[in-house]
Amino acid sequence: MAGDTNLKNDGIAQAAATEAAATEAAAPSGRAGAIRARLEKAGLNRGLAMAAMAPLIAATATLWLVIPTLAPGVLSQAGGDTAEFQTVAWVLGTAHPTGYPSYIVLGFIASHLLPFGDPAYRMNLLQAFLAAGAVAGTVAVVQLQSGMRWIALATGLLLLTMPTFSSTMISFPTGMAVQSSPVFWRLSTYADPHMFHLALVALIFLLLLVWERRRTDENQERRRRADRWLVAAAGVYGVALANHSLTLMLALGIALFVLSVAPAILLRWRLVLTSAAILAATAVFFWLELPIRAAMHAPLVYAHPDTWNGLMYVVTGQQFGGIPPTIWDDLGPKYAAVMNLVSSWLGPLGYVAALGLGTSLVRRPRYLLLSLPAAAMTAGFAAAYANSDLERYFLVPVFVAFTFVGFGLADAVSIGVWLVDSARSRIAPRASSSMAEPDGDDPVAEPDGENPVADSDRSNRLSWEERAFLTFEAAVAIALIVANVAIVPERQRVVDAGHPGAVSQADQTYQETWMRAVLASPAQGGLPANSVIVSNWYDSTTLWYGQKVEGLRPDIYIVDDSMRVPAGENLGEVWDVIDSYLGQRPVFLLRFPWNCDGMDNLSQFYQIQDVPLPDGSTIPEVTGKVGPVVCSS
Repeated sequence: MAGDTNLKNDGIAQAAATEAAATEAAAPSGRAGAIRARLEKAGLNRGLAMAAMAPLIAATATLWLVIPTLAPGVLSQAGGDTAEFQTVAWVLGTAHPTGYPSYIVLGFIASHLLPFGDPAYRMNLLQAFLAAGAVAGTVAVVQLQSGMRWIALATGLLLLTMPTFSSTMISFPTGMAVQSSPVFWRLSTYADPHMFHLALVALIFLLLLVWERRRTDENQERRRRADRWLVAAAGVYGVALANHSLTLMLALGIALFVLSVAPAILLRWRLVLTSAAILAATAVFFWLELPIRAAMHAPLVYAHPDTWNGLMYVVTGQQFGGIPPTIWDDLGPKYAAVMNLVSSWLGPLGYVAALGLGTSLVRRPRYLLLSLPAAAMTAGFAAAYANSDLERYFLVPVFVAFTFVGFGLADAVSIGVWLVDSARSRIAPRASSSMAEPDGDDPVAEPDGENPVADSDRSNRLSWEERAFLTFEAAVAIALIVANVAIVPERQRVVDAGHPGAVSQADQTYQETWMRAVLASPAQGGLPANSVIVSNWYDSTTLWYGQKVEGLRPDIYIVDDSMRVPAGENLGEVWDVIDSYLGQRPVFLLRFPWNCDGMDNLSQFYQIQDVPLPDGSTIPEVTGKVGPVVCSS
């Protein structure tokens, strides 16, 4: 394998030298030459343009495929989180723990500047752009580590479409069950900060890998400036940390990678302090959005982050218990569940990923130090966590798995060319010996011992190998792209029971229609003036969107579960809220059936009747109380 790599590198170096000489000869003088020199000094040269080609193509293809499948408006995916983000971003408020301030700031900019649709759709459109960035980052990482542009492009599209996906029900020891889906594309269709997290992780990986390469660059100026890439990675890490606490799961892998690249880096205290300061300053800059906007009384604020205890409650995720204490329990069953989930995404490509993992032990050991701890710790956290839409917590392991798919494909091409070249080299000498002169010196040999015919043969042999690499790579890439194209119609179908691989949310208008019915004016058949709705998170966030973004029915008071707890407004139990308003204001319920505060139990102690809404649905209204609420569980 080393032989084919050296031959390939020699051919590339020879082509690069020829190209450089031609470029130098054709370089313009005067002002044009000065401009080109400045661009090249900044790194904006032809090499960068060629390196960016595949990521840009992949990002463009992602947008072209994903945008038709976007949700058209407000949506309560992930248990209601999507509608919350669509609302909070527009008003620059504060979201549920851990606040996601960097995502909220980005969403605020996007929802106010993108000239398409309503604010909810703009947040969904932002998700498509973030997915395109994550795909481009995947392509760039695979290209940088394998040297194969078109294999990298195909790998990015594989991540998007997952053509070998098979739907599987996975059960975790926590009691959570996940019905696997083409998770990357699915999470590209509506607002959610996990795709932003993945895009930032891909960027961090890319910056660190470029830093590694620049430290050993032949260009002295590039070597001198190499550490800027590490500082840039620290800054992006700060942005990621202010978006999602899963960023903490990257720390071990990054530390191992940095120490393997620069074992004495701890002695370079200026670089270490600069990186740490950039990381902290970036994270704090975004975290300050929480107390500042809370103090400004933003239209939607979760808890009270304008106080120190409230800020810590949000930033550290105290509501959800932080890092699960059971993260180290049942490791065997958790590992099996995670592997089953990854297998459902990869299918037969899992064998290619295994090949890429094996070859990377020799060819990319530092990438293993960076990626495997990040994927393992993220998967371990997710497997111990109980949350709605658990699949979205596995995006980083999915990304890492598909980079190994790309490495496996690239290394398979290298091995294939090496085998063909080895067989060709063995056959060629036999043919040459049968055609050799029976005696005497070589008639074409030069007096000084050089043989131009032999030199030409060697040159042709290098050209043949370069052509073989390109041919093999193109053939594999085309086959994979065809597989991607073939699965696109299935992915672009609307989700239903008959199409488990479908991901499109393009027909999801029910939630918006229902929201407008609940918040319709009394004259249009909506709720009476000054009504109170004792709601749950799934419905509350959708109604907040109607109130805070579209200005519908500000007279209605929506009491969510998050407002009843001490960290919120400390309103007490559901029945406490009902009792405080019953007889004074119309009280309506949006509760799930289960638990003591659910509809099944409450209906035993309150008189409840269904009130019709303009869209044909109904909403339960509390008209009286039968007796004190008893909770048996």
